[in-house]
Amino acid sequence: MAWPRAWDGPWWQAAALIGAGTAALTGAEGTERRIRRLKRLDAYRELLEDPAPRPAEPDADPSVFRLLSPLHSPVPFRDRDDELARLRHWCEDETDPHPIMLLAGDRGVGTSRLALELARALGDAWTAGRLLRGGSGQLFRTLRDRGRPALVVVDEADQRSDVDSDLHSLVRADVVPLLQEFGARAHDTPSVRLLFVVRHAERFRAVVGEELTYSRGTPEVLRLLADAPVLQLAPPEFDRTVLAERHAEALAAFTAALADTAGSRRADGAEGAHAGAFRSGAPVRPEPTSLRTPLDVHAHALVTALTGELAPALSRRFEDVAGVLFERERRRWLRSAASSSDPGIPALPRLSDHPDLPERVMLALLLTGHREYIAASHVLERLPEFAGPEEERRRSAAHAWVTWALALHGGTRPAARMAEPWIGPETFTHWYLTTRLRAEPELLDRLRAGLDAHRSEHLAGVLCRACEDFPEAGEILRRYVASDPSAHGYDAVRGARVLARPERVDPWIAEGLRDPEPGSRPGLRAPDSQDLYNLACQALPEVVPLSHGVLIRAYQRTRRAEEKQARQRRRDLRRGERGARTRHP
Repeated sequence: MAWPRAWDGPWWQAAALIGAGTAALTGAEGTERRIRRLKRLDAYRELLEDPAPRPAEPDADPSVFRLLSPLHSPVPFRDRDDELARLRHWCEDETDPHPIMLLAGDRGVGTSRLALELARALGDAWTAGRLLRGGSGQLFRTLRDRGRPALVVVDEADQRSDVDSDLHSLVRADVVPLLQEFGARAHDTPSVRLLFVVRHAERFRAVVGEELTYSRGTPEVLRLLADAPVLQLAPPEFDRTVLAERHAEALAAFTAALADTAGSRRADGAEGAHAGAFRSGAPVRPEPTSLRTPLDVHAHALVTALTGELAPALSRRFEDVAGVLFERERRRWLRSAASSSDPGIPALPRLSDHPDLPERVMLALLLTGHREYIAASHVLERLPEFAGPEEERRRSAAHAWVTWALALHGGTRPAARMAEPWIGPETFTHWYLTTRLRAEPELLDRLRAGLDAHRSEHLAGVLCRACEDFPEAGEILRRYVASDPSAHGYDAVRGARVLARPERVDPWIAEGLRDPEPGSRPGLRAPDSQDLYNLACQALPEVVPLSHGVLIRAYQRTRRAEEKQARQRRRDLRRGERGARTRHP
């Protein structure tokens, strides 16, 4: 064949073509390597929350509870400058031998806000943020690639289970692996500080120590946890003047935030001061509450901004505050359900046929660990609203509601959405659960029907924490434990071990263990003491003495019953042997 015309020229033309191709290939490989390196450096954002405040999405309809979250609060940081300086010194002092610290305090005193401000104060020279999900081995490998000192904040480490669907028990499923990987991290990893935000420091330390021992944790990790210093936050002292200043400051901040957010304007009418008494039940706590914590002050100021009152009502009861916020949240759910047309979300059933269904969806997602799509769908399938149609239609309708609810609240997997507040601060969530489940007792049985053992642990923890905040939730916890003492009682006493006030939960757990419901399986009076033995080992007498006493007495009864059965079997055996010798001399 004739030589192609393109190659008729001098030899340098061929060399130029080869060189250009080689250069293009080398450049593409270099670009790809750089992209992989940038992705590796930015991978930490999949595991740690970005502490920088993000602007609200345009045309969004955000929850008012979002404004009460530490990440999105418009209220300036106040009253914790000394504690912030101590935490910064702990992070930046390379000679400090304690890489782990516990930040303890009651709910609402500002522990989460202080940890967030610490992450912001460290600046770009650090990799700092709140832990978003599990994967501790990947976390420390990512921090080593990042090449900067790091601060990892585990917020509400002794109780939270709403970070991710996998963290049904944060202490066992996330804290223990995190500590084990922390002890085994590579020596060339930059300095890493772990800050655990907890309610009760010593109880958290004891429970994690037990879990580490059970998991065969190294002595070095156990020593680091035992020697970790504790920074205890007490509620700030507000006199009347300071309280009025803080309330006015929060009111101005919330008013400006509501005016700037299109979805939060009072387009649906302003609520009256007491129009927020929640529609589904009577108030839970009748006595007035004082503004003891920053969360109390901010919640009152937010309600004042929403209702448009001329004078702030500082003496408003907690149930009135929670009622106003939840009434607004309920209307938000109804608006979204009525106009739901997001791509990828199936059509919802007619809302006029089931006006209370959005609230049922909210309850189902809260009680199942709301990030778990399939578990929440199975729970909803058992509600009366989905009874009757064939299986596939019922299943698709339940999935449509869950998909809609997760899209509404940002319950998706990307890290940017994982930190969104779900419903609101836990105190308000517990009030909502207590109110709704007390107003409709059979609703707990319907919602509980779809739970497996994995979700049962989450629900027991939620009810224990709700009972710690509101004594009225104790009857719900008692019914839950009595329905299956061996399983639910085991989860309840484990949940009580990390509570700040287990004495509020202990009587209700003990009552449920003492009087199981008829037909509960397995009952504590059955002659099989292994379940009772495991329960008694978990119910520490110094934490839940009443429950421990009930279990010990039940264990003694079952042991006596087992010994009596064993003696009867031996007598029957000897009697049978004597009869055999008589028949065959």
